[in-house]
This record gives sequence, C-alpha cells and structure tokens, in this order.
Amino acid sequence: MDLDYHFGTVYVLSRWADFGSFNARTIAAASQLVDDNFDSTPFSDAEEEKNIARGIQVRYSCQNVWGNISGKGNEDIWIPFHFLPGLQGETEAEKLVCKKHSVMAKRLKYRLYDTTLDNSNYVFRLGVGMHVLADTWAHQEFAGINNAVNQVKDLLFSTQGSMVEKMLDEMLDSTFLSKVLDLVMPLGHAAAVHCPDMPYLWWKSGERFTGGRKNWDEFMDASEELYAILQHVSGVPETGLTMEQRDKLSECFKGFQTDDIDRRYGFWIDRIRENFFEFKDFDDGDKNVEYSIGLILDDMNWRKQFYDEINDHFFWVKQKLEENGIDRLGKKYKGY
Repeated sequence: MDLDYHFGTVYVLSRWADFGSFNARTIAAASQLVDDNFDSTPFSDAEEEKNIARGIQVRYSCQNVWGNISGKGNEDIWIPFHFLPGLQGETEAEKLVCKKHSVMAKRLKYRLYDTTLDNSNYVFRLGVGMHVLADTWAHQEFAGINNAVNQVKDLLFSTQGSMVEKMLDEMLDSTFLSKVLDLVMPLGHAAAVHCPDMPYLWWKSGERFTGGRKNWDEFMDASEELYAILQHVSGVPETGLTMEQRDKLSECFKGFQTDDIDRRYGFWIDRIRENFFEFKDFDDGDKNVEYSIGLILDDMNWRKQFYDEINDHFFWVKQKLEENGIDRLGKKYKGY
C-alpha cells in the first residue's frame, strides 16, 4: 500500500470513526511515516547523533535504494513493519511469509484494540500498528527476507478486467522484469513489482493468486478491519462500514487508475477537502488536510513519541517471533 491508502484512506476511516480532523490527521501521518522513516543520509551518522543527544532512539521502518541493495538492516525493517510473519508452514522461511488473518495479525489487532485514549502515545500506536496490519492484506504471501519463497512466475495484471499482460515501460514487460528481480533480489514482493500495492489492479501469478487477485477487494477488507479498531478505540458503537461508505471507498479504490502515487494521493485529498466522504463535523482541518512528514518529525516531543512506538512495535514482534523459535531480528547492524 502507498501514500493514498496509508494516509488518505486511514484519514477517512479515522474521521468516520469519530476522531476529530486534527487527531485523524496525526493518526494518518503516523501511518504513512512508517514508509517515509528511512535513513536519508546513509553515509553519515550526524543526524542519528543529534537524535541521541535529544534522548530519541531512532529506528528506521523503511529502506532507501542503497539500504535494499546493501542489505543493511533489511530484515529488521521489512519483517516487523511491512511483512508481518504469518507463522504458518514447516520451515522458518515459510513461517516468515506474511498472511492476512494470521495468528500474528490477530495478536496485533487485539494489541491495537487495547489502546486507550488516555495513553499519550495512542495516535502513534494506532498509526504504526494499522500500517503494519493493513500491509498484511497488500503483502500477503510474501516475506520480508531474501528467499525463494518470494519467487513470482508468469506475472499478469490488468486494470480493466481482462487478464492480459501489460507493458511496464517501452522495453520491459512485467513477466520479464519479474524474472530479473526474482534472480537478483527475491526480497518481499519485488518480483511482483508494485502490483500488490495499487488498489485498482487485478493481477495473478503462476503459483499464487492463480485465480486472480482483485486488490480493491483486499483493500476493502483491510479497511473494514481498521475501521473496527478505530471505532473501538474512539468509543463509538462498532457498526462496521455502511454500504454508502463502502461504495465511496470502492469508487476511489477502483477509480483512481494511475501508477503515479502522488496523483492517487491527490485524488484522495481532493475528495476529502470537498467532503465527498460526508463527515458529519466537516471543518477547516478537513478543508486544508495534507500529509507532511514535518507534522511529526518537526515536533521534538512527537518525534520522540513516534520513535518510542516504532521501537515498541519492533520489540513486540521480536518477542513474538522468539516465542515461536524464530530468532532473526536485531542480529546485525545494531545501530538499527
């Protein structure tokens, strides 16, 4: 999932669950910041040293291109924050494959259910946790490790319903690029290119989703789960999404057909600002809503709270994996 979901959809779900525009924006910003929290200066420790001096323990939850290529901290990032292990199968690699509705996903859901509004970190716990939980739908059947379990064969995708192979650019089609990535770096869903994260795609491969996967259905199921959590935490009746709300989400998931993440995000922002989603207490916060990394990172108290939650989530996942005989996190690159 991308900015359009992790910020746009999460903002909408938060507002529907009776969070005010300010808190909804903070929850959604924390959700998206999981993807934007990477080392922007990989060859310098200056920024880390500044944070340590402020009492902030930085832990990255995403990678830049250099990090993925070098492998520095990959597993400590991709496993706990983007490919929550399903703990199913015989081998360790199989147990690390992400699954929706898995034992770990359910434990994370109940962990978020236990969040209370008197917890000063609640917006960050919800944002970080819901990012990870939502990704169990988008990233299901892939693992946050370099392993053959991530191989993809005969990748086909469509935006219009006919299952035909599309050109990714003028030179490479999806099957060829998938095979190249498969051989070079079978990490996460790299071999499936960006197919799992685009809400409007219908796609399949030779070994997984052989009947075709409609991303909009997966994204809707994820939204139902997140909405239940948000309603529970906010204290309103847990009604689930109404048919009208589902129709509005579906229109956006299916209708914003562009691989340009910023454009899809822009479509969501436009709809929010014009009150397409019919918030009952629509206000100036909604009219001017936008995502900004600085909303959290420019405030030193919020920066610390965000990183406290990132660390808390990391060690929660680490403990659960160790309880199941998987001792992989925190083994290399201690700075992460």
